[in-house]
Amino acid sequence: MVKISVIGAGGRVGSSCVRNIAEILGNKRKNKRNENTKNTIAMIDIPQALNLMKGMAIDIKDAVMNDVEIFASDNRKDAADSDIIVITAGKPRGPGMTREQLLSENAAIIKVIAEDIAKFSPDAKVIVVSNPLDVMSYVVYETLHKISNKSSKEIIGMGGVLDSMRYRKFIADVFNCGLKDVSGAIVLGIHGEGMVPMESTVRLKRLKIKEGDKEKLNEAAKKTTSAGKTIADFGASAYFAPGVAVAKMINAIMKDTNEILPCSVLSNGNYGINGELFIGLPVRIGKNGVEKIAELKISDEERTKIKKAAENLKNTLAQIKI
Repeated sequence: MVKISVIGAGGRVGSSCVRNIAEILGNKRKNKRNENTKNTIAMIDIPQALNLMKGMAIDIKDAVMNDVEIFASDNRKDAADSDIIVITAGKPRGPGMTREQLLSENAAIIKVIAEDIAKFSPDAKVIVVSNPLDVMSYVVYETLHKISNKSSKEIIGMGGVLDSMRYRKFIADVFNCGLKDVSGAIVLGIHGEGMVPMESTVRLKRLKIKEGDKEKLNEAAKKTTSAGKTIADFGASAYFAPGVAVAKMINAIMKDTNEILPCSVLSNGNYGINGELFIGLPVRIGKNGVEKIAELKISDEERTKIKKAAENLKNTLAQIKI
């Protein structure tokens, strides 16, 4: 049996994650005694959201029509024995607000959640969705590592998966082609101001972008960079797409696919990044979480942009105490 807990499940992003996770956890499994077991999703949030989550759990079960077990709780101890924990808790980004402005308040919230994970489910893989994502991923890592010496390979930030989905969509839009024609749409760096959409890796029908089409690609990159702000400026926030992105990551872990996904991870000197921080890099994701940071063939200019993003992250991390 697989158990996945979503902390912050009463919010739109959290409930979207639950909906998408339920799709991939639905099949009954048999244990060693040949007994039918059910995969489980724990929806966890503050007491004020408990009744809302109970109703959501029923609705999600009706939507997916499979055998996954979904329950709601306002106590984080009910995340005990989780295989994977998804953190979506925290304050959302409002109109005109940058992810970095959320820094102090969300860092305090995420630190307490990480302490509870260490207490109740220390062996779980952790996927961080809360913003500012790269900083919150580091807060989770630093907290868990101090308490239980948890490996950085078991803590992964979601941002780059979502940004790359958007980049691929915008490339298809500006080139007036199908999504299936676009490959190598990868966004690295910071999830937010400071993201770096890769140009070197993009292919249209398996061919490199022609020099004369670089302006179109730049247009797609600009739309990608401002996508989150565009949604926020309409008074909304992204939650459907983040749920899909999280489900992709969970699928890679559960099925041990070793596929490359752009995620926020501890850099370990990769791509010339010095210092301890979480930043979006291309990662092979499998049963152990981060199996390996992939070294892609990118331009010197792109490497410089990633390193600059890392320096900006260091300055942001210096503003908080963990």
